[in-house]
Amino acid sequence: MKLLATVLGLATAANAHTLFTTLFIDGENQGDGTCVRQPKDASKANSPIYPITGGVMACGENGDKPVKFTCPAPGGAQLTFQFRESPSYSHPGAIAEGHKGPCSVYMKKVDDMNSDSAAGDGWFKVWEDGYNVKEDKWCTDTLRSNGGLLSVDLPTGLPAGYYLVRPEVLALHNAPSGDPQFYHSCAQIFIENGPEGPLDIPEKYEVSIPGYVNKKDPGVTYNIYSDKGEYPIPGPEVWNPTSKETGTKQTQKDGLVPKDCLAKNANWCGKPIAKYSGQDNCWAAAKKCWDIVGDCWDNAPPTGGKGCDTWNDYCKEINAACKAKDFEGPPNFTGKEYFAEAPGPIPAPYGDFEGSDLATDGKNSNSNDKPASEEMYVAPSKTSQAAAATTEASKPAENTEATQETATRKWDKYEKNTKYKDTPVIKYPMPVQTSEPTQEGSSGLKVSEDGRCGGETGQTCEGSKFGDCCSRGGKCGRKAKQCECGCQNAFGICKK
Repeated sequence: MKLLATVLGLATAANAHTLFTTLFIDGENQGDGTCVRQPKDASKANSPIYPITGGVMACGENGDKPVKFTCPAPGGAQLTFQFRESPSYSHPGAIAEGHKGPCSVYMKKVDDMNSDSAAGDGWFKVWEDGYNVKEDKWCTDTLRSNGGLLSVDLPTGLPAGYYLVRPEVLALHNAPSGDPQFYHSCAQIFIENGPEGPLDIPEKYEVSIPGYVNKKDPGVTYNIYSDKGEYPIPGPEVWNPTSKETGTKQTQKDGLVPKDCLAKNANWCGKPIAKYSGQDNCWAAAKKCWDIVGDCWDNAPPTGGKGCDTWNDYCKEINAACKAKDFEGPPNFTGKEYFAEAPGPIPAPYGDFEGSDLATDGKNSNSNDKPASEEMYVAPSKTSQAAAATTEASKPAENTEATQETATRKWDKYEKNTKYKDTPVIKYPMPVQTSEPTQEGSSGLKVSEDGRCGGETGQTCEGSKFGDCCSRGGKCGRKAKQCECGCQNAFGICKK
């Protein structure tokens, strides 16, 4: 295992590729790998996707298999995707500087997350960014400057239900040699509220993955070394349906993190050890605990196993108590979920895409000739999902000495040979501030530099690069949903 960690570190340093590893919802870190379909082979996890006409183009290597957890998201929520060169954070970085190209975000509504393989039709693009000719700047340049973080707003016109969300990065450094390099994986989310009715995607926006690109498309043959004109981003046009109706909040039935989950690692959950009393049962509980941590490491994704380490520490406590002849247990679980430090502030979404209103009754009857409307949903506060619970008592061990020896061997195994145990976790440095000195608008408030506005921020949108209007939700912009219904005129310019 130690050798594997070393090989992984060398591999990621050498190829400097990237992988989508971590999902944030309205700024809340869901945990490394949680709700994200990732490759099983950690040594190749950040490699480009081949072939571009194969089923792996949907959600990446092993992306046809669902993960246990699906993250809930309110309608219109902001999603942030973190890309890393090293999935386990063994070294900082998002993607190599020479890897230049566009980014896109696709979505697909699924009826059953556990049976949908992801490949096929039903995909649509909700966001994209390509090449700014004037500034000679690619989306990957912006991604690097944000430490690998990319944010988008969920279209408010999406009905409640289960969705796959697929952030995609395309590196064109080898495109002249016929080797466009796609990097993507999929997050599983449940949109809690939205307009009533089925999702009706206009034909021109819906695509099949694979099938939406081929090696002859201008967007994958573009020469970044000689072609300096307008860049055609691969795939369909962006479809951003909007709605005035929030609908009734729906109940998610599948994929929630269990309430009695004490320790979580990506999509693995460690539940409470049953109460026990007596020497035999104490050692039986210790053995069971080590079995559980073994299962955690067996299911650890490329992002690593910090949650397994947390459970490992708990097993040490039980083992130590048994050795000290404290046979009443288990001890209280005091471990905390580990969250890798974000590389910097969550960036605001950017890009101005035309939306399509839905009918005012909330029915999903898309009409692309109507202006966008204000988002009405306010995200709920985060609540803890970890709670202690008791289960059936463990069966007593038949042989106390044998059970004690087994528990000790389990301890030694995971203490010395833990997968990724020696892969260091290095925090990203905060990005260096390179913006102009803070400016003030005509109101005397600070001009927004991060796309946020309103009383809590003390920032105005007037004069900001994001747009002059401050929406009800505290976001700057220039579209109808920021400038009309709910617009905060004290923190920007509103249209009547």
